[in-house]
Amino acid sequence: MPYSKSEGILELRYEQLSPVLANFLARYGFGPEAKLELAGSAGSRREYYRMSVGLRSFIILVSPPDDADFGRFLRITQFYRLMDFPVPMVYCIDDAAHQVLLEDLGDRRLYDLVKDGGPAIELYGKVINQLIDLQTRCFQRHQECPDIRSRLFDEHDLLWETDYYKTQYLLGHRGIAYSATDDARLDALFHELARRVDGQPKSIMHRDFQSQNLMIQFDGTVRVIDYQGSRLGSVYYDLASLLLDPYVLLPDGDIDELLRYYHQKSLNPLPFEAMYRQFLLAAAQRIMQALGAYCFLSRVKGLPQFRAYIDPGEKRLAWIVERSGWPELERVLPPA
Repeated sequence: MPYSKSEGILELRYEQLSPVLANFLARYGFGPEAKLELAGSAGSRREYYRMSVGLRSFIILVSPPDDADFGRFLRITQFYRLMDFPVPMVYCIDDAAHQVLLEDLGDRRLYDLVKDGGPAIELYGKVINQLIDLQTRCFQRHQECPDIRSRLFDEHDLLWETDYYKTQYLLGHRGIAYSATDDARLDALFHELARRVDGQPKSIMHRDFQSQNLMIQFDGTVRVIDYQGSRLGSVYYDLASLLLDPYVLLPDGDIDELLRYYHQKSLNPLPFEAMYRQFLLAAAQRIMQALGAYCFLSRVKGLPQFRAYIDPGEKRLAWIVERSGWPELERVLPPA
């Protein structure tokens, strides 16, 4: 959840800045007297700091030395910038120190604006336009980005997600003890879900396309962050991440209106009802992943702020199961 206020106590001092970044900043009047404060952190242990002098500011990304996504983030940023897709500008990089100087996109997330009563349909409509642009125009040239074209979110990855859900949520959080027979039935269901989602049309997917990773500028434009997980996968996965986001819980009427907007603007070849059924399959997959993450981050990683989203995640998964038309899917969310 970068670019947001954090409850953490992480701190970066000026003398800990990479000399490469410090020299660049000095040319623009940013020295030891500049204000330096935590702007946000992520479950991946990446930290984001805002450095400001008056009304001018930059974001400093500090990535752990073992972050396998560090180089991928830079290369995918370059591709998206070349495609004029709205990700932050990179000003300076120190590969050895794993520090990057980024454009400051502010702290107005889609999440914050909707929670404050902003016009959800209008805001989400703009975001859907960006998602369609990612899935069409950018996808047409995805071969130019090896980090995207070589990573396929397929049945193997989908099964990893549902095993993560079973381990972290069903076993770890709920403490459910499955018999060998029930466990085999659950695994068979996960395999069938993965098979169906893997069979959906594929395009570029962000993989965490939700309200806390979408920045709304003061002119109303949408900017996208935390995209280092970009790869090829189901066209419905990111759409489900956005519209069924447990952080926000959009009303049913808004979800329906926005799905119909996506259906129309994306020129999806399926009739709406058929698209809706496919969307719910990808949504079940996505929300189980999110629930597993909330449980892991709060219970194992000691980040209590994620515990608050377990109940909304359960409600959203129940919503999906009820509408799916697939009775067997009820197995993924046993009654409390």
